[in-house]
Amino acid sequence: MHILVADDDAAIRDLLARGLRGDFNVLLAIDGNAALTALETLRPDAILVDEMMPGATGTQVLLRAKELWPDVPRLLMTASSDVTAAMRAVNRGEVHRFYTKPLRLAEIRRAIIELVSRARADAALRVELLALRAVQSFSTQPSRVAILCEGEIGERLERAARRRGFNVVRALRKEAMEEVIGAGGCDVVVVDVDVGDQNLAEMTQLVRRVDVGTSLILVDATGSMASLTKAFQFGAVDCLMPPWLDDVMLSVRLERAAARPRERSELRRLTHDLVAANRELAFANRRVEEGQVKLLGGLVRALEARDPYTAGHTDRVASISVRCGSALGLGTVALETIRVGALLHDIGKIGIRDDMLYKPGRLTPAEYEAIKAHTTIGARILEGIESLACVVPIVRGHHERPDGRGYPDGVSASDLPLEVRIVSGADVLDAITSTRPYRPASGVDEAFEVLATLAGGQLDADVVNALRGLHREGRIDDLLQHDQ
Repeated sequence: MHILVADDDAAIRDLLARGLRGDFNVLLAIDGNAALTALETLRPDAILVDEMMPGATGTQVLLRAKELWPDVPRLLMTASSDVTAAMRAVNRGEVHRFYTKPLRLAEIRRAIIELVSRARADAALRVELLALRAVQSFSTQPSRVAILCEGEIGERLERAARRRGFNVVRALRKEAMEEVIGAGGCDVVVVDVDVGDQNLAEMTQLVRRVDVGTSLILVDATGSMASLTKAFQFGAVDCLMPPWLDDVMLSVRLERAAARPRERSELRRLTHDLVAANRELAFANRRVEEGQVKLLGGLVRALEARDPYTAGHTDRVASISVRCGSALGLGTVALETIRVGALLHDIGKIGIRDDMLYKPGRLTPAEYEAIKAHTTIGARILEGIESLACVVPIVRGHHERPDGRGYPDGVSASDLPLEVRIVSGADVLDAITSTRPYRPASGVDEAFEVLATLAGGQLDADVVNALRGLHREGRIDDLLQHDQ
């Protein structure tokens, strides 16, 4: 989803970009004229503009947006002195919401998501209603039947069609029939096989080119089995042969052929049901994915439970990571990826020997190299699960470093997703504040002193600052110092 944000204040643009980036692709405009230019080339899912900007005002931008994209949600930001202008814009229907500065980012984000969701639902409903009206309009019009058949059976077919109220066009030559078919609008085309296979093939191709939904009926006075075979070859829906039916039954056969539009309506209903079934399947898949996460997370916790020093580590890292990601302005989807990735970040330790994994003392260089393989082992475990592909970078890269000296790939900060850097910081913080066989746990204040020395090298500086801010606000201490 795309959102266009326009404000001449760079600080506000940056605030909104960071706050909305988790849910939208944010397009920034530095003034009203830039916003108008962007609207001419892009249809955003939502528009958020400031009222007082150089060039065009926010109200003028939203007025143009209303002309170009009337269904796109439009939001206006104002200073306290601009409220009167904003109210006028609301009354004219140019604005769906307006907010006074200073902004409450969480409130704006919720409102935009709600407005975009509602706009999409309304658009889908309009398409549904238009389709229904089209079907109803089509079904209330008399069916049109074109007949190329001479003699008594041709006359009887015409009588039977008129009995049902059909619009009937009778052609006596192939050329006249082709003109009728080419004009379009025929629901049923009836052709005598006496016109010859070549002419029949040409008319059949014409019918398909003009309207693939037109029903074709063949008539054969010989009544041979070859006629039925020919009917299938040319895609006919029916084949009329002697003994001839009475006029009532002929009209019934014609009505069945003309019912194709109603069949298309039924197909549309079935398609709607299929969409609903797919939605239920998506929910079921989501439950399966959650079950996979719980199963793998349970394996990790069972692994931790064998060592009292690491028990609960992944749960704490997940909670710390989510709070840190929220402080950095990440959206719901990114936070869920972080939570699952943190829960599974040590899944690869399943493939490490117990005598190394639970060694009470420090590891030898060879043992340390073996332990490092848990990152690639974990990635291989999850790569086979499509629904968890998004967390593989976290599992593989949670021991990478911004300075490029981490493992297993030695990538630098520019190649490390923010989600990976967040889990890495949370992992180190929990490790410092937890007791290990070779050292006691550090206090929280001491831990943040250590983190400060690691910022920019082993850990991302923005992540360290976010964790420190959570500590100052008392929003993370309940997850630390668990030994006490």
